[in-house]
Amino acid sequence: RRDYSLAEMSRLVESENAAVLSAFVSSSLDGSLIDVTLKINRQNVQPIISVFERFNYEIKATFNERDYTDTLRERYDLLMNYLNV
Repeated sequence: RRDYSLAEMSRLVESENAAVLSAFVSSSLDGSLIDVTLKINRQNVQPIISVFERFNYEIKATFNERDYTDTLRERYDLLMNYLNV
């Protein structure tokens, strides 16, 4: 979206019983679009993503600690298999 309101974004997050822990904002070189990174206090962010999509926000990516841990475990297992341990 071209219009930006951190207050509106916070309201959308809080409507799903979550809270914004931090926000980082950057703009494109021509200034026509902005990227907002939100850190939220919930593991399951799917309901929040749905709310943002309903209000026509584009979600570029989501990151979850659980996903990171699963990936790390998978890579460790592959390394151990490679080393035949």
